[in-house]
Amino acid sequence: MSDTLTKLWPQSLFARLLWVWLMGLALVLAAAAWLALDERMVRGQAVFHAKVTQDLAASADWLDTLTPDQRERWVDEAPQRRVRWRLDPPEAWLASATPTPPYLRTFAIYLKEELSQRQPQVRHLLPNHDQENNEVHHGPRSRAQTWVSLRLVDGTTVYARLNARWPAPTAMGLSGSSSNTPWGLVALTVLVGLGLLSWLAVIYATRPLKRMTQAALDLAAHPNRAPLTDSGPTEVRQAAQAFNHMQAQLQRHMAQQTQVLAAIAHDLQTPLTRLRLKTEWVNDEALRQRMQADLSEMQDLVQDGLALARSWHAQPQRQAVYLNQLLQTQLTEWEDLGWAVQVLGADCDCLVNTDVAALRRVLSNVVNNAITYGYSATLTLVCQDPDRPGNWCIVVEDEGPGLPESDLQAVLQPFVRQEISRNRQTGGTGLGLSIALNLMTAMDGSLVLTNRVPSGLRVTLSAPR
Repeated sequence: MSDTLTKLWPQSLFARLLWVWLMGLALVLAAAAWLALDERMVRGQAVFHAKVTQDLAASADWLDTLTPDQRERWVDEAPQRRVRWRLDPPEAWLASATPTPPYLRTFAIYLKEELSQRQPQVRHLLPNHDQENNEVHHGPRSRAQTWVSLRLVDGTTVYARLNARWPAPTAMGLSGSSSNTPWGLVALTVLVGLGLLSWLAVIYATRPLKRMTQAALDLAAHPNRAPLTDSGPTEVRQAAQAFNHMQAQLQRHMAQQTQVLAAIAHDLQTPLTRLRLKTEWVNDEALRQRMQADLSEMQDLVQDGLALARSWHAQPQRQAVYLNQLLQTQLTEWEDLGWAVQVLGADCDCLVNTDVAALRRVLSNVVNNAITYGYSATLTLVCQDPDRPGNWCIVVEDEGPGLPESDLQAVLQPFVRQEISRNRQTGGTGLGLSIALNLMTAMDGSLVLTNRVPSGLRVTLSAPR
């Protein structure tokens, strides 16, 4: 919009909706009023045509009863306010007639239907002094004269000049049709107008809501997303500003939590290292091994805590890589660890653009989880995800007991472990799947857990190619 239109355009959403409703209602009412006025004019023409036809029919019936001499006297003495009768044709009748305007064609059709036995003819004639100028007047107030010829019972043709003032032509009557206004069309016009008006109002009202909804969904997956644009009606701008303020607050709180967790995890590295060195001075071998095992567990927890903190604000470093080759490389490393892992679908090239380091961490965490709780892991590579066109997909399945349906989402939260139901021994730190989910989300992907039949857990990884 130009600056002038921008100033005139209402600034609030309420005012814009009110403006749309008022303008739409005005247009619908104007169309309905136009059709109603045209209907009134058409009915007025019909009444006028009926009156003129009735006068002509009455006069023709009277002339049928008169002798030729009596007809001449009657024509001279008859009132000429509406109709002027002649027994001989006017001079203009023998000349070429001017084009008949639409409103006279309507009258001619009506007259032929009502007085068909008298073979009526209607002509639009100019006076003699206008013939040389070849003037053609189509309006009902022009100098052109309307003449009608009627045949009497004895075969004589009489002529009548209509002196009545013709009603103004209607918008729809100009076509020559005298039919009534189609009220079905009127109702359809009003319904379509109101429907279009309602549609525009709903679009105005819901478009900002849809934008806010999408922004809220994106915020859950990408806390560092760009703020909403501060544009639109006043209410929308205020809502966008409030949403951006909320997003900034969430980002600040998350950054503080991440810094605290990272600082604690980092600072614990030094005392843990000192404790590990001091355990070498313990003479009791059994005690020393138990202390070192505890320290190793604490070391793993600290490292996983650091990894979790980094995954909250991960920025993918994308590069081109063949997934099938990446899986074959990972398979070699897993076999060296003695893990029972099988890779399917890696016989065809699958080139994708992804964060290789993050994907390696995701695969390691998911496969480690499958080996720990399900004793084995089977990976299936699908270059084209059937559920998400344009995505690649890796499915990791194990042979474990699976999870209760109510826990499939809970285990994705940090520090949630299911070792009681999934393993005879103690579990890990409860951060592996949380880190994997955060990394997949940062790559615009997803991590979904489902149970297999009859037993086992299925982890589906999917991300854009």
